[in-house]
Amino acid sequence: MGYQRLLLTRWSRRDALAIFVVVVTVAFLTGATLVVLAAGTQTTTLAEEYDAGGQATYYETMAEGRAAADDDALVVPVASVTEPNGTSAVVAGVPCEQAREFREKTDYSVPCPPDSDLTNGEVGSAMTRNLDGENASQTVRVSPRGESDSILPPYWYVADESVVNRLGHTGVFVIDTTPHAVEPTADGRTPLRSALPFFLTGIQQVITVLGMTAVGTSVLVGITVYGVTRMHTRDRRRTICVVRATGGVPGTLLRLYGIRAGALTAVGTALGYAVGVVLTNVVVNTAIYLGVPTSLTIRVTERAATILLPLYAVIVAIGSAAGVLAAWHVTRRSPTSDAPRQKSSRWGSAVGDVLGRVHRLTLLDWRTLVPSVVPLAAFVTVVVLIASITGVVSPLVQTSGTTITDSNANHLIASRVPTGYADTLEDRGMTASPEILAFGVHDGEPMVIRGVRFASFSRVSDTRLVNGRRPNGPNEAVAGADLTQTHDLSLNDSVTLGGSTKAGFDRVTIVGTYAAPGPFDDQLLVSLPTARHLARVDSGMVQMVRTDSRIEATGKSSAIVGVSVPAHVSNGAAIPVRVQLQNLGSEQTNRRVSVQVGDRRRTRSVSLDGGERRTVVVRLRATRLGRQQVVVANRTRTVRIVPHDTVELHGIPERTPPNSAPLVRVTDVSGNPVRNATVSVGDNETTTEANGTARVQLGESGNATIRATAGNGTAMETVRVSPSATRSVVGQLRVQPRRATLLGRPTALLEVTNPWNETLSRTVTITGTDEYSHRVQLAPGQQTTVSTELNPAAPGSHPVRATVNGRTFDETTYRVVGDDRIVSALATSGETGSTGISRAISTAFGDLDLLVGVFVCLAGLMTVGSTTATIAYTIHSRRRVVGVYRATGASPVKIVAHVLTDALIVGVVATVIAFAVAMVAVSLLAEAGLLILYGVRITPSVTPRVAIGVVAAGVGVMCLSAALVTGALIRASPDSLLSDRPPQTRRPEESRGGPDE
Repeated sequence: MGYQRLLLTRWSRRDALAIFVVVVTVAFLTGATLVVLAAGTQTTTLAEEYDAGGQATYYETMAEGRAAADDDALVVPVASVTEPNGTSAVVAGVPCEQAREFREKTDYSVPCPPDSDLTNGEVGSAMTRNLDGENASQTVRVSPRGESDSILPPYWYVADESVVNRLGHTGVFVIDTTPHAVEPTADGRTPLRSALPFFLTGIQQVITVLGMTAVGTSVLVGITVYGVTRMHTRDRRRTICVVRATGGVPGTLLRLYGIRAGALTAVGTALGYAVGVVLTNVVVNTAIYLGVPTSLTIRVTERAATILLPLYAVIVAIGSAAGVLAAWHVTRRSPTSDAPRQKSSRWGSAVGDVLGRVHRLTLLDWRTLVPSVVPLAAFVTVVVLIASITGVVSPLVQTSGTTITDSNANHLIASRVPTGYADTLEDRGMTASPEILAFGVHDGEPMVIRGVRFASFSRVSDTRLVNGRRPNGPNEAVAGADLTQTHDLSLNDSVTLGGSTKAGFDRVTIVGTYAAPGPFDDQLLVSLPTARHLARVDSGMVQMVRTDSRIEATGKSSAIVGVSVPAHVSNGAAIPVRVQLQNLGSEQTNRRVSVQVGDRRRTRSVSLDGGERRTVVVRLRATRLGRQQVVVANRTRTVRIVPHDTVELHGIPERTPPNSAPLVRVTDVSGNPVRNATVSVGDNETTTEANGTARVQLGESGNATIRATAGNGTAMETVRVSPSATRSVVGQLRVQPRRATLLGRPTALLEVTNPWNETLSRTVTITGTDEYSHRVQLAPGQQTTVSTELNPAAPGSHPVRATVNGRTFDETTYRVVGDDRIVSALATSGETGSTGISRAISTAFGDLDLLVGVFVCLAGLMTVGSTTATIAYTIHSRRRVVGVYRATGASPVKIVAHVLTDALIVGVVATVIAFAVAMVAVSLLAEAGLLILYGVRITPSVTPRVAIGVVAAGVGVMCLSAALVTGALIRASPDSLLSDRPPQTRRPEESRGGPDE
């Protein structure tokens, strides 16, 4: 039929506007969904290697634990005890045979208890302690526990189950490694590794917020389609009356308008999908081209399709319903009625009458207020959400103080810095908080765990205790106010915590709650030992140190982090001065290194790339015997100058078998081999070869003295000859530099020699702040050097030992000094004003500011389009008034001025109402627990500056929309504005794009 084609296919400029609004809306939702899923995929990919790895579940009684455990589970009863100093502790009863089987099946380390004693990973030597349990007090002998990778905390006591029974067990842990669902559940099971479950549950919370955003934007689509359809029915009212008079039924017309509105929405949805996909990829590629760091990969995945397709279907359905609703009144009215004015809603009329008595508008109508509030409320809600999220995230990514992390770590969790950084800064009078972050999951929801010294943390983070007391010991924690609300926790509740990226578990009791600004009260604060176990951070180390004020920078971007010289040098030889340099900035820099010995000085210029660490050697010749001072940049080292014929013996085993002939080496003090030196053991003599080596013959059991002589120099060493001795490699261990600063990473050097007349293959291990093992295979007499860089350590003396197959054969120490020089060095490390988390976010996702800006602009365009459609209907209904103004001599500028004045007044009222509606909506969502992102509760928070900006933006949107509509209207002639003929009765060229459409 003709009228069907007319109603369905004749699309005007207003229809194009509606399609544009739908395009922008769908593009916003599509882009936001793709970015959120890309970010979620990025974090999940980073955490995929850290799957749950099993679960630890706590039960109050042994009967419950035994009943819940399967055959492969490890059941560990525990007893809560009080130590002599008043702190509480845990004694775990580990069944040794079951623990061995558990380790074989899972590779998880669980320490076996000794026969009668207890073990503890934090005692240095055996001792006796009195432990008070629920049933009895017992004096026990505690031995050190060497295992460092156990899933049990090192500060727990490990004993036989009988000891736990005597003390009185207070609960039981069931450790199960069967592959349950990866995503955590709210049944009390705690994943042994929480990184992946944390991100999986966190991205679900983000998708929830995204779904609520989709609901709000779908409302904008409905409003736009409703307004455009209302104008179309007004223009086509005569056609509709003719159809009704000739037998057309309202149901047919409503169906046609539903199909028409659905088609408009479907076209806009299809185009919006394409724009959203293309735009986000263009932004990412442009950012990469311009050098803006971003690592997100935007693509439509199967998961994205399962989210977007239902969302698109809802949008099209809402558009169709809006079309039917808009056409309901005109299709139901009598065919004989030809009233030019359609009735507005009761709400619109009532509000318009009340406000009309307060202030009469010139061209606009107060009826536009109510429909304008809805899109403006959606816009303000987006702004309020962004402002609230920014208020929560800002303290995480930006701070007025300084955050110190390892500049060589690719993300915060991998950062390791000594706790001594904080001690050094506090000695200088600053407040510094050493901290460790860990991922946690509680009852199926993500939870941020932070290891702190509570006193330091509270000063840096402006924290106050509101209930309970401060924690005292590793098994106590304090919870933030928002965290207790999110996870329904209260004082004296106990929480089982899983490891972050390595398998482990612990259980803490909440002894206090605190309040802090931003996201800090969404966290569980535990002790540093607890966090070290959960995050597997070595003793004496943390991930970051935060201060409450900025460290003054020196302007230098490089620092000398270590100076070392040999203990002695032969007279006349060059003194090798090793200087370790580090560029603490991101740009290339040049550093001049000046070395002085007595009145002699030498300078070298060194170029360092951003973040580069390098060791340079400057040599100055020694000129007199005795002790000499070596000065490098206000650092002093001492070297002893000895006669040039001084010799040294190397490669002598501590113990040898009887009648063996080990190979020894004779060198001068510079390490050069000494040829033709005499080496003797009793009456047996031999001479060294060109490489300074000689094989000496040893006798029966007892002590033997090996003497080396060259010129006036003599060296002696004593070796023990024993039948129980075995042939092994020998070595000499040294650390360069022996005095390092907090920034320095000394190098451990182990010279390994095979003194025997057979090939040896051994595993040598260097143990310092960490452990490094290397397999060496040496031919007879062969020598090699094994080296490793030691991790930064706290101030003080630190031992380093070398072992072969578990036996120590050499050890030494080095010293870390912490002084005010570290403060200047840290000030130029590039972390001032950031928190470390900002660098982690940048590493994981890149710079998201550009993408966020694009989405904010799209949200603004959505609002402009929806408001334009609303105002267009009002102005369209007042076209005759505009025609009268034009016919009586009013210029287009005057008409635009009248419209903008009215739009300004309506915009102020509408924006204020929208602001109130948005705050109420966001508050209700927050109260319902729907605004939680990765365990952080988003609380509605708007500053006066944001409020003023929102009102200004809302009024601007109204004025811009009014200007767009009026601009199209004033181009029409006055007679066309005064004409009451519908578009289809005029000339075809008018009906195809005339200004009234």
